Amino acid sequence: MVCIRVVRVSSLLFVALCACIERPWEAPPARRSVDRGSLSDILLTAVPPDVIAVGAVFGGAAELVGYKVEPPALVTGQRARLMLVWRCRAEMESWRIFVHLDDHAGNRIHAEHDPAGGRYPTDAWRPGDLVADTVLFTPGTNLLMLYVGFYTQGENRLRLDDPGRGRDDGKDRLLAGVLPMSR
Repeated sequence: MVCIRVVRVSSLLFVALCACIERPWEAPPARRSVDRGSLSDILLTAVPPDVIAVGAVFGGAAELVGYKVEPPALVTGQRARLMLVWRCRAEMESWRIFVHLDDHAGNRIHAEHDPAGGRYPTDAWRPGDLVADTVLFTPGTNLLMLYVGFYTQGENRLRLDDPGRGRDDGKDRLLAGVLPMSR
């Protein structure tokens, strides 16, 4: 019995001492290096004049300045192009962008992706960057509600700080607008 107590006490003492040992300092992961010279189609010098303004801010680091849809009125079954314009406000970690195009019938077009087709990930963005992020999709017959946000593993989403002209759905997902259909 004495032997067991000594082993238990010494085991607890060992665990307590290990918990007090300082761990070596680890440098934060290096930011990705990207050849910015090859991104002239992605890094904008100004916001295009025909962008629908939103001004929503995620995590204090990324602002959805606005979006543009081509064609301006969607045609059922015809491929369309959605351009999101982001402004980097502060350095970011690695996040993916999600675009949900939901209709009133409960259908959803998913466009989860790395920004700019993976060519310019968020952890390479620099404060002040204007980033054009394009998504191609084919609409159905119903109006589409445009939801956007950032995520990492699973349902871990970047906080929506300010919805701007959009609307927060309470799940860190921004309703940026409704995409018009041609009649």
